[in-house]
Amino acid sequence: MSTVDDTIKIKEVVISRNKFNAGQSGYKKTTIDSSVLFNYSNSNLSEMLSENTDIFIKSYGMGGTATPSFRGTGASHVLVDWNGININSPMLGQSDLSLIPVGLIDDVQIYFGGASMSLNDGGIGGTINLETKPVWKKETLISLNSGAGSFGQYWGLMNVKTGTCKFQTVTKGYFQNSENNFRYLNTEISSEPVWQTRTNSQVRQKGFIQELYLRNTNNIASVRIWYQSADRNLPASLLTPPNSGENQFDESLRTMLNYDALKGSSNFSFTGAWMLSRLNYFNHLASIDSRNLSEILTLKAGVENPVGAYAKLKIVLDEKSSVVKSNNYNHNTTRNTASLTASIDRKGDRFGTTILLRAILDNNTFLIPDFSTGVQFRLLNDKEYYFKANISRNSKIPSMNDMFWVPGGNHDLKNEYALIYEISYEMNQKISNPLNLKYDLSVFRYNIKDMIQWHPGEYSYWTADNIANVNSTGGESSVSLDYIHNNINSSLKAGYSFTRVIAVGSKNENDNSVGKQLMYMPENQANASFRIGFKNIYSSWVVNFNGIRYITVDNSKYLPGYFINNLSTGLKFTLKGSSIDMNFNIDNLFNINYQSIAYYPLPGRSYIVKILVQIIK
Repeated sequence: MSTVDDTIKIKEVVISRNKFNAGQSGYKKTTIDSSVLFNYSNSNLSEMLSENTDIFIKSYGMGGTATPSFRGTGASHVLVDWNGININSPMLGQSDLSLIPVGLIDDVQIYFGGASMSLNDGGIGGTINLETKPVWKKETLISLNSGAGSFGQYWGLMNVKTGTCKFQTVTKGYFQNSENNFRYLNTEISSEPVWQTRTNSQVRQKGFIQELYLRNTNNIASVRIWYQSADRNLPASLLTPPNSGENQFDESLRTMLNYDALKGSSNFSFTGAWMLSRLNYFNHLASIDSRNLSEILTLKAGVENPVGAYAKLKIVLDEKSSVVKSNNYNHNTTRNTASLTASIDRKGDRFGTTILLRAILDNNTFLIPDFSTGVQFRLLNDKEYYFKANISRNSKIPSMNDMFWVPGGNHDLKNEYALIYEISYEMNQKISNPLNLKYDLSVFRYNIKDMIQWHPGEYSYWTADNIANVNSTGGESSVSLDYIHNNINSSLKAGYSFTRVIAVGSKNENDNSVGKQLMYMPENQANASFRIGFKNIYSSWVVNFNGIRYITVDNSKYLPGYFINNLSTGLKFTLKGSSIDMNFNIDNLFNINYQSIAYYPLPGRSYIVKILVQIIK
């Protein structure tokens, strides 16, 4: 008698639970496409975000600092997280995005307004969350990415991932050097513009990330270490001598332990992070030698339980201790902040809602509780058309520089807080089998109270005060069209945002900013990109527009708007599981002369050649 073998062998299927910090109903959250991260693997985070999102980047140019602004809010109103743990400087209350290489990051999530409150304390403007994560495969992937470009740029990035379905190790290392000796048109030196070469703008960066992951059926444990340093000569303003001798050295060490466990129907998450940051600034011309060291210890624990068939209750306890040692403070300074957040999120077939409450204890003082609530409604069954609305109250504690910097720090500062209102519409429509359309439209309003600003004081130095109330009103919209058929893979994306940011009240009677657009906040921004691939050939065109930015509080002077075009093309070869990718970029294709910050020129046309080798075993 013969037998029939009815066993069919299939590939392993891994079922994973939702991440602890998943988005909640009624809010706007976007994720940067993996192909965009790949194209910008040699760039820093500020360059990638400025060209592909609605986030405005305030940049001092190549070698200088770059800080983000969401919907007209300041850099200190935007949180930058690493796997859900805030990495903003406790001294400045913000992050320099020029120091974060895109090649070290696996995923970038952007939470707007009240959406950020689901992740941690939340930023009034929003949160940029940087994810590093494993790929649970029994294989070894080795990536070597190197390149060179104009103005003395060259870099190298290595990525090694190996392991099994239960254990993974990830090692990433990079270095980057640039002379940044580009030519620019100096319109300030004389009545006639003069071409000059940028000096004292060299940058040397290096760093690595090491990660270990272990999992079984019900839990995942991980250890992460991230070290990086940057030695930068800072170019001078066009209004000061070109060789001022400014130099800044940044160094950071970030470590993280994480344990996620599934016990019955409950999800538990425990995270401990210790971070050390050093910033030394030297200015020979001004006789400044500033040395600063900060440490942060963060402990975070949470539990998520189902409530009925459609809802989940989440409780998170977060405790952060900061220590700053600076020759700009009178003494070593500490801060301890704890928060307890409870939220319930209901997601049904047509209707979803979120309610969130947060209590904050800052140095033994309870603050007025923050809250957020959001609703969303699916307009049609089986169609991804959503109407969303939310309202939030979110607060911000003054940075340690605001309170303790000598001279000018103010111990009596009050917390800033904002009432945030947002309405949005999102759709995702499959037009045909190869064609997909996405569209979103958001309208928002921020009422920010007791905004902290530094201003000239009674003496010869500036001081920090709660002197302004600000309203930010506007809208943003984006559309994307993706076409995938046979050997063709293409996408067309475009976005536009309008933001009106007005100072509506000030404690300073002579404040000329009342009723005016805030400095360096563009009303109009837009971006567009077209990417197409055919077999092993691909190309992309990216256009970024920033409107005029006022450079005086009374709006009497401004920087003109500008369009920047970037062109990229590449060729990829695959052989026995390995691949070679060669790419050529032209940035600022039309050689536009422009500035993001007044008197700090940015480079004209530049060229970059990249080679990526991937080996899979």
